[in-house]
Amino acid sequence: MKKFGKENFKTVLLCMLFMLSIALNQQLWKRISLTKIIPSIRQTETIEVKNKGNIDNIADILSPQSFCINFGGGLHTVFYADAYGIWEGVLQSFKDETFKEELQVESIDQESWEKARAFRSIEINFGYNISVNLLSELVKVNDIKKIDTLDGFDSILISSKDNDSIYMADHTKGNYYMIKGLKKNNNILKLIKNIEESGYDAYYAMQDIYSVENESLMPIELNKDIHEVKVIQEIDPTNEGQVESFAGTFFGENLDFVRKIRETSGSVIFMYGYGQKELKIDDLGVLQYIEKIDAEKASKNISFEDALKIALQFINNHGSWANIDIYLKDVEEPEKNRYIFSFGYRKNGLPVYYKTEDTKNMTDAAVQVEVLGEQVIYYKRFLKREKISIKFLEDEENMTILTAPQILDMNFGFIKGDFLRNIQKDVVLDQEEIQKKVLSTIKQVDIGYYNEPEREPNQLTPVWIIKTDKMIYYFDAYNGRMISRTQI
Repeated sequence: MKKFGKENFKTVLLCMLFMLSIALNQQLWKRISLTKIIPSIRQTETIEVKNKGNIDNIADILSPQSFCINFGGGLHTVFYADAYGIWEGVLQSFKDETFKEELQVESIDQESWEKARAFRSIEINFGYNISVNLLSELVKVNDIKKIDTLDGFDSILISSKDNDSIYMADHTKGNYYMIKGLKKNNNILKLIKNIEESGYDAYYAMQDIYSVENESLMPIELNKDIHEVKVIQEIDPTNEGQVESFAGTFFGENLDFVRKIRETSGSVIFMYGYGQKELKIDDLGVLQYIEKIDAEKASKNISFEDALKIALQFINNHGSWANIDIYLKDVEEPEKNRYIFSFGYRKNGLPVYYKTEDTKNMTDAAVQVEVLGEQVIYYKRFLKREKISIKFLEDEENMTILTAPQILDMNFGFIKGDFLRNIQKDVVLDQEEIQKKVLSTIKQVDIGYYNEPEREPNQLTPVWIIKTDKMIYYFDAYNGRMISRTQI
């Protein structure tokens, strides 16, 4: 028998060391991100924004907040990002058809809207009112007088019930319209079949799940699990170069005449003049900019459309939205010529919510711009960017999210308690009646991500949102814990 020689032993030992080094390197690379290896990537991605991410077409930022696909027979699905080009197809229909003489606007009731919705249809929801003038801007048509009798709309319905009509509604005011003679883009309705055949998350009316009078939609379960997302701050207040580069977009590249204050909390403040301009970036990366009101600029009369353009241009110049799925979420007009535009953003097609000590309540308004006349007097920005990581080993097994019915069962006591506190004291109900009434108050069930900057600053966690007629509840999708609740 041949002896195991010294050279053979060395060979085996070297092979073992080589294999061990590969395994250790895999574990090392799994835990190291590009942001640690190449810090300039982060700065380049977030600061060099002057020529990136500009929005030339307002329609790109006015993306609807949700889409409801109705397949008929009580089957539906809901998604929050326009992966199918539905919105673009609708705008094309308006662009092609609005000049036609046979175009007519007819007021209808809510029942007619619901009947059209019961057919195979696509419902587009914006969450705020869009004026006809803004629609004119979107379709690049100067005159759409044939539909200017509409006060505005927050939803559009494309139904297979009618071949030559599109429905529009302002749910807040209870106004519903049928635009006759406006031929729908047939490719849009074909999408219903494509979505149906490719698989979807099935949503059902609450009345079909719990036998209560409630047509609000809720999924029983999701086909694909939703996992947490590792993120980084868009603005790192400890990175002096990054902070000053961002400040330069407000005060110019030369900051010699700008006073800089670094607080013990980690916040950085830049001040110009005697309160004319002030920029603060706090320790969490929340940016806030305030500008003293200029009487001449602020006194200018301005339309909603022009104010929106000013807001969008301001964002382009101060942070942009390169590689971010951002959308207009809400518009407030507290007084004439004063507009507050709130923008949300999506990650993996889902809206992102966050809560800080400053905001107190959960919000999905990551960017806010206040325009007075022709002047931006306030700007707030708090975005997270996904952390770029290199992984050579398979991901570890992730936690599975709870279903919406499980979340509702676990937290029904909280929702019921708020319901009982809001009913009249002399009303007497048994437990079955209470349960039915509580379930009938649910208006919306959504899925998204949330970020808690103080506790988990570098993580987006899946969250279920349940909205009733009085409250909005936010629940951790992993453990069912109630994160926040807000009174409407």
